[in-house]
Amino acid sequence: MIKALFFNVPGHGHINPSLPLVTELTRRGHEIIYFATPAYRASIEAAGAAFRAYSSVADDYFDVSGLSGAVPQRVAHALISTSAAILPELLEIARAEGPDYIIYDSLCTWGYLVARILRLPSVASLALPPLTQPPPRAMFRLLPLMLPFLFRDFGKGLEANRRAKALTEQYGLPPFGMMGIMNNIGDLSISYTSRHFQQYADTVDKSLRFVGWTLNEQPVNGDFSLEAARGRRVIYISLGTLNNDDVDFFRACIEAFAGMDAFVVMSTGKRIAPESFGALPENIAVHPWVPQIAVLKQAALFVTHGGMNSLHDGLVLGVPLLLVPQQFEQTVNAMRAVELGAGLMLKKQQVSATAIRTNALRLLNEPAFKAQAQRIGETLRTAGGAARAADEVEALLRKQH
Repeated sequence: MIKALFFNVPGHGHINPSLPLVTELTRRGHEIIYFATPAYRASIEAAGAAFRAYSSVADDYFDVSGLSGAVPQRVAHALISTSAAILPELLEIARAEGPDYIIYDSLCTWGYLVARILRLPSVASLALPPLTQPPPRAMFRLLPLMLPFLFRDFGKGLEANRRAKALTEQYGLPPFGMMGIMNNIGDLSISYTSRHFQQYADTVDKSLRFVGWTLNEQPVNGDFSLEAARGRRVIYISLGTLNNDDVDFFRACIEAFAGMDAFVVMSTGKRIAPESFGALPENIAVHPWVPQIAVLKQAALFVTHGGMNSLHDGLVLGVPLLLVPQQFEQTVNAMRAVELGAGLMLKKQQVSATAIRTNALRLLNEPAFKAQAQRIGETLRTAGGAARAADEVEALLRKQH
């Protein structure tokens, strides 16, 4: 039996996209031992993998230190520091297990290092957009967006680079800088978007394959229902699972959609209690969590932060997008969706009840937005999905052996 070790970071946005691939690989007879944190055990085991918990990485790894794409220098510092701390243990486990190959999320630096140190075939799972090389004109447009993130916590970035240099020297590996810490490609790299949606797709690393998006449906909690919509159009609002504590944004949404002939489902995450909004209009329901796919299947509009998972869930289901990005990567995603005609974008400083309502009405009433969302969705559905990704993994193994 072919055996793989899969290393990931604790985050729904990184683990969920990988699960259809895991399901397909285990269906083909691969034994997958998946390293994550306890909160993800059930979903990993449901995908057919054997779950293995890290000894020193907890469920709140990102939350407890305020780590997100909004502070990339701090994220890089945390990832390389964690890698240095847990590599000896993971290398010992890997040598004992004797895997045929290693899979890791592109953000999971320690997974990349295990593969490189042991010189095993490596597969990178890209939950984030792959790095591209925009032409100079595009870089000039992106630079004002990038600079605040690149210079924030600059000292942390320098220290991350220093630690990465020391770690690679320790294990006799080529050096990599901060962008390498957060973008670990493999002998094969699997991107869960389509070539059509990925801007400047022709400039990505030659190891990369675009396999599109597979919906990862979750069981619907018996307490959740859309019966209250009573035939009205459904508007779904969510800022994802990390940068989702903007109370003013949610209040603006309540004001924007109060009394509209639509039913609004708002998911606020675990940091904001639904009760904190007080009495709500009849057409608005607030929940800490909802079954996203089930809601999007009924939705006429998705108000979203533009994270890769949420963005693709909406597009696969042909739902127009009102994008309110919270960090750089989400802004790039949002700009691409707008460029392709599937949505409209509001910068954080542009958010108001009036702006939300005006843009939402345009998205609801102009059919071209839905048509373009459906077009992109078709490219995501037909790129091959988990089956193609598994084919590529097996092709790599044949080539390596």
